[in-house]
Amino acid sequence: MYVDLAVISRHDAGTGIQRVVRALALALAETPGERWDVRFVAGDRRHPYHVISWPYRVEAIDRTPIVAQPGDVFIGLDFSLDTVRFHRRQLSHFRRAGGSLWFLVCDLLPAERPEWFSANNVLRYKAWLEIIAGIADGFLCISQQTEGDLRRVLAERFGLEEGYATRIVPMGHAILDSMLQEAAAAAPPTSRFDMTQPFSLMVGTLEPRKGHADVIAAFSELWLQGSQHRLVLVGRMGWKIEMLRDAIRNHPEHGDKLLWFDDVGDLELEQIYQACEGVIVASHAEGFGLPLIEALGHFKPVLARDLPIFRVHQKRGVRYFPATGDAVTLGDYIGNWVTDIRAGRAAVTAPDADWKKSAAIIIDALDDQLEPSAHTLKASA
Repeated sequence: MYVDLAVISRHDAGTGIQRVVRALALALAETPGERWDVRFVAGDRRHPYHVISWPYRVEAIDRTPIVAQPGDVFIGLDFSLDTVRFHRRQLSHFRRAGGSLWFLVCDLLPAERPEWFSANNVLRYKAWLEIIAGIADGFLCISQQTEGDLRRVLAERFGLEEGYATRIVPMGHAILDSMLQEAAAAAPPTSRFDMTQPFSLMVGTLEPRKGHADVIAAFSELWLQGSQHRLVLVGRMGWKIEMLRDAIRNHPEHGDKLLWFDDVGDLELEQIYQACEGVIVASHAEGFGLPLIEALGHFKPVLARDLPIFRVHQKRGVRYFPATGDAVTLGDYIGNWVTDIRAGRAAVTAPDADWKKSAAIIIDALDDQLEPSAHTLKASA
């Protein structure tokens, strides 16, 4: 089992996607099963996919390009938009030699809502999607919605309605289980703000679809009414948010009731999750919504935008605000939610998914593929 870590092995940006990739890779290494020898691979513009020594030392064991033997599998676990494009021929040869190709798909948003992303990332994503549509034997989807979106897009854009397998892989939520051993054992970071005072938390890269602007506007209304409740934003600066960045930095409550940290590591994020009163998830669209399940894993109340992808967690106690509405309306929902939290009326239950179970589902999908009657795979590319 060759597991692609081309991006994270070179630069781990610490975002949600990196946490997912890192957690799944570590879990796959720990629970490979009887049939699989797990090897991590990477490539770049100059070097084809080859075996690397991650997670111990990020260096090549041997730059000899990987070549498949019958029954081998390549898992495109990392979001390697460029590397897959650079080495599509190598991957096609891998398949013709008897190997199979599977790719993790988080969402289809860059293809379906390009206005939310930078033009360059949209082009890179569409090129990657076109390539894997032509060579993949199977897709690992992080939610039922992502699986449905993928099947629809493959049919509409590429005329593919069969000839590939899909498997839904539920995401885990434990941040510590996604960390490399050395990082997890490090001393806890010094708190950069007073975590003993109540605050609500938003986690995620600042980008248009995440809904930060709506939540900040709602909190601004609450602050005008005299509310002392704080809003803490954790996430790197993304794209198309220059106006939002300036609005945050110039906000009269910035540094007091409005805090933004764009360089939070996983250990610090763990501390912030533990300290917050609740987590707000305001995305306009998601393939899964990792902060929501991470919040539930910490038994923290969640207030989420009313979207189908978030409604699946309703039985766990997640609360919802209207998908559309003005700042005053959202402020009312936030205020009532905070009141219920403090009155003990917003309890949630944690999900039972974990990264080891996620890895087991991936291995089960690959084992099924080895059975002659399991799936009808694509004809050789």
